[in-house]
Amino acid sequence: TRRSGGMHYTSPENIHKVIDPLFLDDLKEELKSICTEEGTTPRKRENALKHFHEKICSLTFFDPACGSGNFLTETYICLRKLEDAVLRELRQGQVTMGFGDEDVTQDRVHLGQFFGIEINDFAVTVAETALWISRLKANGETSMFLEMGGDDFPLNESAHVVHGNALRMDWNDVLPAAQCSFIMGNPPFYGGKLLAESQREEIRALFGKIKLVNSIDYVSGWYMKACDYMESRPAIRAALVSTNSITQGEQVFPVWNTLRSKYPLHINFAWRTFIWDSEASDKAHVHVVIIGFSVVENDKEKYLFDGGDQLSVSHINSYLVDGPDVIVEVAASPIDNSARPCVYGSLINDGGNYIFKPDELEEFLKAEPRAKDYVRPLIGSEELINGKQRFVLYLKNITAEELDSMLEVKERVEKVRQLRAKSRAEATRKTAETPHRFYFDGTCDERYLVLPSVSSERRSYVPIDFAESEVVPTNLVSTVEGAGLYEFGILTSQTHNDWMRAVAGRLESRYRYSPKTVYNTFPWPEPTDEQRKHIEHCAQGVLDARENHSEDSLAKMYDGISPMPENPGKADLKKFEQGRYADLLAAHKTLDAAVEAAYGVNFGGDEEKIVAHLFKLYAEKAK
Repeated sequence: TRRSGGMHYTSPENIHKVIDPLFLDDLKEELKSICTEEGTTPRKRENALKHFHEKICSLTFFDPACGSGNFLTETYICLRKLEDAVLRELRQGQVTMGFGDEDVTQDRVHLGQFFGIEINDFAVTVAETALWISRLKANGETSMFLEMGGDDFPLNESAHVVHGNALRMDWNDVLPAAQCSFIMGNPPFYGGKLLAESQREEIRALFGKIKLVNSIDYVSGWYMKACDYMESRPAIRAALVSTNSITQGEQVFPVWNTLRSKYPLHINFAWRTFIWDSEASDKAHVHVVIIGFSVVENDKEKYLFDGGDQLSVSHINSYLVDGPDVIVEVAASPIDNSARPCVYGSLINDGGNYIFKPDELEEFLKAEPRAKDYVRPLIGSEELINGKQRFVLYLKNITAEELDSMLEVKERVEKVRQLRAKSRAEATRKTAETPHRFYFDGTCDERYLVLPSVSSERRSYVPIDFAESEVVPTNLVSTVEGAGLYEFGILTSQTHNDWMRAVAGRLESRYRYSPKTVYNTFPWPEPTDEQRKHIEHCAQGVLDARENHSEDSLAKMYDGISPMPENPGKADLKKFEQGRYADLLAAHKTLDAAVEAAYGVNFGGDEEKIVAHLFKLYAEKAK
């Protein structure tokens, strides 16, 4: 039921990825410093503990997409544990029945500190009930060493969970911003292209008439609402679980450029892409990020969490990298005038009538042997990376007489005509007038570079290669016609791959290489003639190393020079054959160093430094 509404159960582990860096780590550290401070008097220590207790009793927590209340209940439990620790310290571990003003303030952590908005009325009731249960449980644990005073029943305190649409209502009606401390939660996991029209209307109402507004993810609405809400009280800090696509590819510009143009937004911490997991039986197969943000800069250390790594950084930009606040806008042509054009391959739109696997082609040519002159090899991502084979009928220049003489071919052309004529799209119906031609013909007149549109995120390098002009590229690859060793060297280098990882969109977690987003925005180096020749020499070294393993696919080679996954299984051990391709890895490392030198830097393969440098160059070139 939750999933049908875009809601997903949040495990305690994932909740803590949000609340720990948002506030809980700071509170724990503050209490620890009070308890371990040397040279302080008992009275000062007692006063510090009481002030800390008053502080946690005054904090307020707001989840504007609270679902069944998982974030609120886990936060309440954690605050109660902190409170218990404070009371233990005040009593030096001795059990005390009852307390008065001389012992500790009468304020206690209470459910009234917790606020939420939820669109599902049943979930509102579940959230309220979960918080009551958490209170009863916490009271039972507390009573082991401290008499609470007062009865659990009747239920005389409750959280403020409001039934409503968070993107259409004023959050101040639930909790005035002047009284809010923290915003947290995981809004619905809806991709922009999957939104209902009513949801698109909500996003348009918040973001206005901006480019791509109809395709940005639903969660972006919560960022806009949160920034608007926080503007009147900049001390508020927020953290949201988000679909990872708002920090990747073409969405970054409409989402973050719009937010930053309206508010002084700062990212304080972030979890880079990870697979969303939960304790629900029907798990969400989505990839998410977590972003902690505010509308005021603070002097706290900033952290990027990436897998098991925690990186201390000076700044976090919209791509969740340590780099300047540069937002890359999709470009129709390369920002470097010296770069060759990069375009998508052919969109055939044939309903499978022109494409053949090897065995299918053999059967077809038995029936229509004269069609052999019109058959070309086909290359898409699968053919490029995994070494598969397919072929295509390329009939662009066929005459009417030749077509009439090959009935098997003519029948297929007629099927394509009927298919396109039935299309709802006017542009497709128009191509029914020339059904023997591709919908879009991306073939090249000379040798070209092939870049896969989708590639595994586990690979250190996206596998690319050359193809001859007679090979027809599909729309699942991009092509750079006329490219030579220099272009191959730059595009297969770590430098270009680091840029791709930073700005590319993703399909789940796999890299999505787009000419407009990745290639056209890439800042090329300005090498000397000697540096250019050296890059070409090193690029040839990579091709030579590949030739040593010509019996293997590019997938096998490039899995073999990529880091082994954590806790690898038998399939991973077989797939990632570490050491077998040592010559290829060495050739790539030599090329990487040559490309860095062409940029006038020597980062030794430090991805964070490379990306920061490229963002700086992009900002200069984009002007």
